[in-house]
Amino acid sequence: MEQEIKKEYDVIIIGAGIGGLTCGSYLAKAGKKVLICEQHSKPGGYCTSFKRDGFTFEASIHWLSGLGKGEFIYKILEELEIQDKIEFIRFDPVYRLIGRDFELILSSDLAKFEEDLVNMFPAEREHIHKFISKCVNIAKHPLKMLRYLKKTNEEIIAPLFRDQKLKKILYRLMPPNYSLSNQIGMVSKGDYRYPKKGTSQALSNLLAETYQANGGDLSLNMVVNKILIENGVARGVELANGEQIKASYVISNGDARLTFLKLVGKEWLDEEFVKELKREVCASLFLVSLGVNMDLKEKFGGEMIHYIPDLDELETSDPSKCPIEIIIYSNRDLSLAPPGKSTVAIAAGIPYDYMNNWNTENGERGEAYRKLKEEVADQLIKTAGNVIPRLSEHIACKDIATPLTYERYTLNSKGSMMGWDPTPENMSKMFKTRKQDTPIKNLYQVGHWTFPGGGAPTVMISGKNCAKQILKRSKKEGR
Repeated sequence: MEQEIKKEYDVIIIGAGIGGLTCGSYLAKAGKKVLICEQHSKPGGYCTSFKRDGFTFEASIHWLSGLGKGEFIYKILEELEIQDKIEFIRFDPVYRLIGRDFELILSSDLAKFEEDLVNMFPAEREHIHKFISKCVNIAKHPLKMLRYLKKTNEEIIAPLFRDQKLKKILYRLMPPNYSLSNQIGMVSKGDYRYPKKGTSQALSNLLAETYQANGGDLSLNMVVNKILIENGVARGVELANGEQIKASYVISNGDARLTFLKLVGKEWLDEEFVKELKREVCASLFLVSLGVNMDLKEKFGGEMIHYIPDLDELETSDPSKCPIEIIIYSNRDLSLAPPGKSTVAIAAGIPYDYMNNWNTENGERGEAYRKLKEEVADQLIKTAGNVIPRLSEHIACKDIATPLTYERYTLNSKGSMMGWDPTPENMSKMFKTRKQDTPIKNLYQVGHWTFPGGGAPTVMISGKNCAKQILKRSKKEGR
């Protein structure tokens, strides 16, 4: 339920992704007057779902981690007093990798994960153990994690293993150019969970309800056109209708380029900071969501299936050759599909600039755009047929999202899934201050464009960090 908007708040948050919702929940619980402005019709950002013809589809989230009792996300839910209001299931196995001449199932249990790899690559037993032990050890010690920020996955994996096939399989899970610190959870955590009911939207809705129950105002379909700056200090926001709302602090849970280049304006920023905004963003996804007249529970679980047509073509964006990911979300939550049917999500890393930005002219999505996305979807469905035979014959409904779709619904540059590209250089810059500050006084950031980076659990951490930072500062300033 939306509340009547006031003329002034303690804090205004732009964006109701789970970073903004987490931050707002902490601030509202502490008694602050908070407004969250969300341009979409529902809260959650990337943690949302949608319905088609009796099927419910996940927008983008694969899983969540840090939800074991005592772990960092569980602690956030505990501090907000909502840990018992949502249930998460732990699924196993977590990965199924299928190639032309191999099938490898990897468990979420680390000991079994190691055993699975060793069974396929017995000659690498010692190195596999060393690699997993190293990752677990680094993940347990924050200072060690910081030391590995500047190391790529390739720099760790390449010299350790001799078997080229094993290296390529690991690179599919841990892209070679990404920072090891960003990817280390893949082989150190062993704890992957998903909401028992309602997709990631259930978590977003719970956070939104908690925030509002504590007195926070949430306004959907509200577009912010400008952050009000006075003498270099953020003082509020201006809405698309021209209305101005004042605040002591402003927090952006949105795209970094949009925040600083449009909402703030270059005139308030130094040249070096503006230059930093040109760095590479994390890739988006091409996603085909299918409702199918097939019951797939017997053959598959809730694992992420990586189908790799050619291990030598891991980086290609050619739809006929590229690797794909398949998740049958209805095997995690039976309520997502009618009885005897399933939801099948097929994703591929086909970029924003594919085929001249998906055959768009001046950003317009016309007939050429629609034709191209259908052709790419058909090719990926054909590829997925190698995993799920006769898939194309059982499609009841279909939805297609390109990187342009994600950009339109979330306003993330190029539909970026995790903010800045998690390379060692970008991760090092993000961890340099380990705070949610910006160059503008009283303007803060939460979400995947700031510390500690991309991924649903980490953006929740950014939200908590920012709230604590503001509460500490406002207490000091007597606000």
